[in-house]
Amino acid sequence: MNLDEVLALAGAGGLSELERARARRATRRIQQEYQRAESAGVDPISDVDVRDPLADDVDEAARIIRAAQLAKLGSLWWNRKDGGLRWSDEMSLVFGYPPGTVRPSVELLSRLIHPDDVAEVRRTVESAWQAETVRETSFRVVRPDKIVRYVSALVEIVVDARNRPCGIVATGQDVTEAELDRQERARLARRRETVRTELAGRDPGADPLSRPRFINEINAAQRAGPGVLLVVAVAPVVPIPSGAGPRGTDPTGVHPGHPDVAGGDDHDRLDVAVGAVVRRAVRRADVYGRTAPGEFGVLMHRTTLGAARAVAEAVVAGIRNQSFLLGRSRLRLNAWAGLIRYPGRHGSRALDVLLDAEAAWRLARVAGVDCVAPEQAADGSDQRRGTRGSTPVTPPAHRFTLHTQPILDLRLNQITRQEILLRLADEGVDPYPVAGPHGAAGPAGEVVPLDRWVVDHALELVARGAGTSHYQVSLSDRSPGDPELLEHLQQRLRRYDVDPGQLTFAISEAALTGDPTRAVDFTHGLRQLGCQLALDDFDPGHAAADSLTCLPVDLVRIDGELTSGLRTSRPHQRAVRSVVETCRELGIRTAAQHVRDHATRDLLREYGVDFAQGYLVGRPKAVTGPHRTLSTAGGSVPSDPALRPSAAPG
Repeated sequence: MNLDEVLALAGAGGLSELERARARRATRRIQQEYQRAESAGVDPISDVDVRDPLADDVDEAARIIRAAQLAKLGSLWWNRKDGGLRWSDEMSLVFGYPPGTVRPSVELLSRLIHPDDVAEVRRTVESAWQAETVRETSFRVVRPDKIVRYVSALVEIVVDARNRPCGIVATGQDVTEAELDRQERARLARRRETVRTELAGRDPGADPLSRPRFINEINAAQRAGPGVLLVVAVAPVVPIPSGAGPRGTDPTGVHPGHPDVAGGDDHDRLDVAVGAVVRRAVRRADVYGRTAPGEFGVLMHRTTLGAARAVAEAVVAGIRNQSFLLGRSRLRLNAWAGLIRYPGRHGSRALDVLLDAEAAWRLARVAGVDCVAPEQAADGSDQRRGTRGSTPVTPPAHRFTLHTQPILDLRLNQITRQEILLRLADEGVDPYPVAGPHGAAGPAGEVVPLDRWVVDHALELVARGAGTSHYQVSLSDRSPGDPELLEHLQQRLRRYDVDPGQLTFAISEAALTGDPTRAVDFTHGLRQLGCQLALDDFDPGHAAADSLTCLPVDLVRIDGELTSGLRTSRPHQRAVRSVVETCRELGIRTAAQHVRDHATRDLLREYGVDFAQGYLVGRPKAVTGPHRTLSTAGGSVPSDPALRPSAAPG
């Protein structure tokens, strides 16, 4: 059909006015295109044989490729006759090449597929060829810029007129985001199986709890309501015979080494015998622990101070009225009791309650009485330290600025996260406690407001950044002790309309030692808000590994000292591999700090570490623009290009 025939068709009679108007517009458009083509020296007139794409005489590979184009999938095809390989523009983009910039080949395709996935892809293709059927496979592609992407492909075998295999057509697409989501769901499922939602249960009739576990029980009891803590201490009334232990007594007749000396099988057996006396005198439901050598704690929940005093006097009398065996010698023990009433919710720290009870039994010893029970509740610990009631010192905001440092995803070789860091804005002024894993040196009243300041401005920056990015924020060691920090965080998340899944908050192991139960509650509170939790400066050890099962940790940041010596130190290499293996079994990701060279980065990737951070990846950069005062009104926050993730350095 030529131009005259097209124009005649457009001007044919028998049409409605609407159809005539459309025809006139089509005529003008065709004439204009024809004139442009002629002026460019192109012959636009040719006969076109329109064919049904579903007809039998159309090539099977062409139908598959056309279907892939309609579905916006990439496709590649291989011809057995000449061994040639071609791929579509969409597949070229999946492989990281602009269309038409590279000549496809089997050799190039083999180099693009991740070395660990080449064998599996080859097995899938061979299986499809032999069975003359369709096979599905997934593999990683290493782009020319070294960024790794996940690809899902459907491999089909093309047959000729004699029904013999003559080629291969594969359609595929980039499924990196979907694959990462699948991996995250699998990790979270594994994490739910390995983390304990609460501290391990106890049997009231079992062995006495250790001091840390007993402190945990005090904290849990305070959340449930008021009660009384009893602490009983014992010591020999006469010097211990030669060979049975240290000698001498203090002026009160108390052996100075006991209860303050730990160790020795004889002393352990003596404590077991004394503990049995304590257990017989208290209720079965009461929590019993050995808080120190020669010292025992009993947690009596929902009881009065008068009832607890009667129990304390019975315990002291029971210990004094019988003899005990120490080695081959029998001796009598003296005993004193201290009682502290705890008020329940919003009371003192568990450790402070225990310290108050220990001070009470020492006061009883000095006063020569059986028991001392202060009338006030155990809420004066901070008054002893001179901090309760003091006005928190608000950090001067002009002294601080926030920096961001990129974090490299070693699986993808791409920047996928940013850490928000707090730095002094002017090094010329006096240093101020900086929030972060090592920012616990100052008084609690100074560091806690600084944590809130960091939360405020960090969330403001997150709201201004890319909505698909992930950010890490470090908190001070005192942050678990701030009962209002979680509520403060929740309010700021709503105000800035920030997805909590974009945030990972990091705390150090030191934050867990002061009050383990409160730290556990704080970390679980973070996870309930939807944020993730990182454990900073992780040092592989038994206690540290045990904390991974008590806390809902999503990420472990390996101590920078281990990373710094990784290339030359075999012990460091073994330690890093051990951390990675342990965390992988528990569903925890790993990150390495202080990465400064390519060799260290490559070793970390080989060991299976997930993230790397350091000067090799990128140095911290100050966030441009002044911090805005937190507004009470909602609204969107303008985007900040400085916070958007960028490609990793090659």
